[in-house]
Amino acid sequence: MNTPKHMRHLRAFCCVLGLSSLAACQTLDQIGNSLNELNDGLGQYADRPGNTGPDMSPASLPAFGKGDAFVFDGGRAIYVEETKGDRIVWNGGGDYLFETTGDFTGPILEWSYTDKEDRERSGSAYVKEGSGNIWPLEFDKQVRMSTRSANVDPDTGDVNEYDQWLICKVPATANIEVPAGTFDTFVIECSRYYQQSWMQTTKWWYAPEIGFYVKRDRSWNSGDDHSEELVTYGPAPAKIAEPAQDVLADTVQQSLENNNSGVAQTASYGALEMAVTPLKTVQTDKGIWCRTYRQELSARNRTSSQIKSACRMNDRWVIEDEVDGALEPVNAGT
Repeated sequence: MNTPKHMRHLRAFCCVLGLSSLAACQTLDQIGNSLNELNDGLGQYADRPGNTGPDMSPASLPAFGKGDAFVFDGGRAIYVEETKGDRIVWNGGGDYLFETTGDFTGPILEWSYTDKEDRERSGSAYVKEGSGNIWPLEFDKQVRMSTRSANVDPDTGDVNEYDQWLICKVPATANIEVPAGTFDTFVIECSRYYQQSWMQTTKWWYAPEIGFYVKRDRSWNSGDDHSEELVTYGPAPAKIAEPAQDVLADTVQQSLENNNSGVAQTASYGALEMAVTPLKTVQTDKGIWCRTYRQELSARNRTSSQIKSACRMNDRWVIEDEVDGALEPVNAGT
């Protein structure tokens, strides 16, 4: 006869308290799993406040392309190095590379970087079969995910494997203002546990309008809490695919050569749309003509904008960045 689920949980408690026979007891791992399931299930009986945020349609996984960049107020900047099927390779600065799917709430699937002692560090993770999926996002959704992680020891090469589990939920929607603008967002909270200990909680404010989070809070059982807000986002001119960079360079030359101030020159490469608009034209005391212009790059409902200058030299327009030898990934000063 099948034992009802609530009786299986009760038997687990009895074993812990020594109130049942040894034959009826489960292993410690089984007890731990039963406790996890029971704790997860109890949430359905708790009183939950209604949502006071904006009404929002369910949000599907976001899409990304090479060069998509996001800059936060604490100075953290990340951009898409490349896409590989459903995987996204991000550059987090220097040689720090990490892979995810479009689901930023899940574990980092692959990661590597060189530490301060010049040692190569790397690791990987995956979500176990049977885990829940928080997407599409909708108010009051809650799932449980089990993960397996592996870290490589930089000195010995030994692999340390360990299991963790996460509880992710969407407790609210919220209209939020950050340096990048004002957005309707889904609030997502994921708490991570190792064995029976809480390790860390991350809270995101995800804006379907741009397909990324505009704020992130992180708290730990050890270490300092951290919060950051989005400052600017969109395709980074220096990080888009090389053929797209060539199209952009040609568009800049055509716009500055042929267009009056205020008249945009447009072009596209795949999903990437480009617009270059001259703003002002001056002649220097040496007789050289220079123009200020705005360039906008748009893809996947994200737009970056930069104000630049160029001067006419040797039958072409030389951009100020080419003279300085520096091309900023994203310029928030538009």
